[in-house]
Amino acid sequence: MGLREQLCINNMTYRRYSFPYFLKSVKRLGLDWIELSGCHPHYSVYEAKTFPVRRVAERIREAGIQVAVIEPEQNFLPVNIASNQSYLRNRSIVQLQFYIENAAAFDCDKVIIYPGKGTMDRPPEEALKYCCESLDLLCRTAEQCGVTLLLQNVSPCISGLTKDSGDVEYILEQTGHDSLALSVNTCAVCAGGETLEDYFRKFGDRIRNVQISDSDEEDEQLVLGDGSQDLQAHVDTLKRYGYKGPVALEITMEEYAYEAEKYYARSLEVFEGLLKGGGQDA
Repeated sequence: MGLREQLCINNMTYRRYSFPYFLKSVKRLGLDWIELSGCHPHYSVYEAKTFPVRRVAERIREAGIQVAVIEPEQNFLPVNIASNQSYLRNRSIVQLQFYIENAAAFDCDKVIIYPGKGTMDRPPEEALKYCCESLDLLCRTAEQCGVTLLLQNVSPCISGLTKDSGDVEYILEQTGHDSLALSVNTCAVCAGGETLEDYFRKFGDRIRNVQISDSDEEDEQLVLGDGSQDLQAHVDTLKRYGYKGPVALEITMEEYAYEAEKYYARSLEVFEGLLKGGGQDA
């Protein structure tokens, strides 16, 4: 399977559309995989007791689509596993457990977890401590469910806990579970002054998901080609290391949500051009 066949897109960008529309759009774009976002209105934890998980999973299968990884929404919602408020931290764990416990319904064994964030007037060591404690509890749930958790590196505008690969390595080591691997986002990589190759050199096959999007000095997740990242270097790195996992195209600006398919089509076109250039498969 080549990199083109490993591509997936995220329904979060389609949050202004129905889920059936999203599935049809995936096929129109010539894709077979999705990164399933646990976002409203498509797959929300807020209707957890009544949400028709199996019916949604059945719809995905009927569309000829597979779920590569599940990414619960952890930015816009009050989900924060590193909060110093015990109630919010514990409720965040319960909400994330919902997605872990239901992953098997989607024939999926990978769930993305953000590190959370602390408040700026408190020491970062406190938030790191709570992050690792929460990850320990979530890993125990994941191990019972046959799921691998993927710690997501996120930019400083989202969390100050994963500013660079050294911070990511610290969290992985402190948590110490084999059920915890890594999802790498190229915006966060570049914001930390590093390259995707730096991450592959350090973490190797512990990287189980790669999110590629462009960015500028404001660190937005842009359509490929609209920012300043060395996108060809990203693709060459994936080839050089023989990466076989999901490659998710992430675009998150609000304007994209109004014409999601149009913007994803642009990213796909750029990515296909990158596959024709640069280095060869390892």
